[in-house]
Amino acid sequence: MTFWTENYTFIREVYDTRYQKMVEWMDNVEMAIQKVCASKVYTSAEFKREKDNFHSLCKNLERAETKKWLTETLETLMKERAADEQKEEHKKLKLIMERHKGMLPKIQDTLVKTECYWKCYSYGDDLIPIFEFIDDLRNRSVKELVCGSSEQTEEHIEKQDKVLNSLENKRKMVMDFIAKGEKLMQDPNCPKFLDGHVKKLREAWDDTNEKAQTRKKALADNLSSWETFENEKVENHKQLDLADAEFENIKKIFDLKAGPTDYEMRMKTAANFRKGIEGLFNTVQGANDCLQQMLPDEKKQPMADEVGEIKTRMDRLTKTDERLAFILDFNQRLAVFDKNVIELEDWLGEGRKRLDGIRNPTELLSPEDRVTKTMEVQEDINKKSEFCGKQETEKAEIFPKGGEKVSSDAKKFIERLKKVRDELNKLDSEIKAECAKFSEDVKYFAEFQTGIKAFDPWMKKAEQRIVDGLKQPKSLVEACEILGDSKNFQEECEAKLKILEEAAASAQKMTTHDDSDEKVQGYKERWVKAHEISKEWVARMTTLVECWNKLDGNVGELSSWVNTKDSAAPEGKSEISIEKLETQLNTLKTMFAEKQKLVADLEAYGAGGGAPAAAEAAPAEAAAPAPEAEPAPAEAAPAEETPAA
Repeated sequence: MTFWTENYTFIREVYDTRYQKMVEWMDNVEMAIQKVCASKVYTSAEFKREKDNFHSLCKNLERAETKKWLTETLETLMKERAADEQKEEHKKLKLIMERHKGMLPKIQDTLVKTECYWKCYSYGDDLIPIFEFIDDLRNRSVKELVCGSSEQTEEHIEKQDKVLNSLENKRKMVMDFIAKGEKLMQDPNCPKFLDGHVKKLREAWDDTNEKAQTRKKALADNLSSWETFENEKVENHKQLDLADAEFENIKKIFDLKAGPTDYEMRMKTAANFRKGIEGLFNTVQGANDCLQQMLPDEKKQPMADEVGEIKTRMDRLTKTDERLAFILDFNQRLAVFDKNVIELEDWLGEGRKRLDGIRNPTELLSPEDRVTKTMEVQEDINKKSEFCGKQETEKAEIFPKGGEKVSSDAKKFIERLKKVRDELNKLDSEIKAECAKFSEDVKYFAEFQTGIKAFDPWMKKAEQRIVDGLKQPKSLVEACEILGDSKNFQEECEAKLKILEEAAASAQKMTTHDDSDEKVQGYKERWVKAHEISKEWVARMTTLVECWNKLDGNVGELSSWVNTKDSAAPEGKSEISIEKLETQLNTLKTMFAEKQKLVADLEAYGAGGGAPAAAEAAPAEAAAPAPEAEPAPAEAAPAEETPAA
């Protein structure tokens, strides 16, 4: 022990040094584990350095000799040391021994992960040339191409076929790499970045194949579009040439049967032309759209102009539709024109018969009837002449203008209308000659008719008023109003007589006026009855109002006299004369009875006086029933009660 005692310091330093190196080794191992298992994605070279460093640290992993030396040396050094110091040093050594023991499983797991990680990084390195190969083929499939002719397109197709062949040749290798990556991913220690590598490889492969196939299809479409464009363009122009010729052949046909038939045929032809030409144009335009994607800039506009030329020529289709719509309208107007001319032709025969009937009547015609018939025919001729003028205007619009060739069918329509106009003019001249013979009668007959048309409605209204009778007044004011209405009615009767007399005077100036005189006489008799009743109404109402007014005045006078006497007499005495009062009351009773009789007579007259007159004047109208008698007016009650008192 003397050796240990004498060399304690030196041995302690060696112990501490080896102890510290043990700790540093464990720290380095833990740091290496962290770097190896870090979430960072290294390059393969970086990860190899970390892996090699970790492996070098893991040599002599058990450290049995070091742990044994440290344990034995500490035992020897601590034999003569204090108990507390011994305890402390043994505790420190125990801690690093336990730390070392706890690190061993983690180190073993990390060694396994390191191997798995290294395989994954190696897999990633192997992917680099594959990605370069795929990217190269993809770039060749997406790079911009210029195809100025079908020959250039064929050359690009050959190159694209080589790209597809290369992809097909590498397909098995790429699929194997994907399968290898998926197998590595089954390892639970597999890092996350490997999933991204495999997914990226699969997506890159699928995308490149898709781009290559798309480019191949685009080139194939481009090649077929060259042929389609040239062939369909020529065919489109041919069809447009035929459509131009068909347009020139669409003309008006002045035949009511052939015109609509020709229209239907040309409508079908136009529909076929439109369908075919639009289909060809869409094909040419689609081919041009496909070619435009790869055409050089200097060829894009010229080819677009060729398509534009076809589109401009297609305006002929719209013009054809407009021309056909015009022909349809023409056919319809021609049919209406023909119908109207036939109507005029038919009427001319009827008009001729009517004129002959006026000239040579089968029965005796009065001047009034002859004037009436002549005026009716004249009015109809004027209407037909106006109608014929509209047909002449229509003819000017739908038939050939000056300088245009007129077909034989059109001439037939024109000649028919001209014949109708000549006949109308002839008939008009003849009817005017007939009218001239009775021109004065026409004038006076018109004046007579105007007067009768003004008098007749009033006469009917007046007769109805008479049938309704007089209204029973309930007060003096109402009696005065009825009197005023009766006077107005009488004045109205006298004013209307003038209208009837003027109509009669005009009738007297006519050559023959028996029928007119008879009408005037009938109206005159009806007027006389109405006028007599109006005068009777005025007389009766005048008497009633005067009686009623006098009665009211006497009642007021009597009341005033009685009140005056009562107020002037001394208290308890009366100055009123009984004899005089009885005389006044008897007078009032007599006047009241007279007023009541007048009202009763008025009621009876209203029920039976007006009705017979109206019935005689207008026998065709039913007489109104007489109104029921109403009770005496309320104002009469005081006068009746006064004498009783």
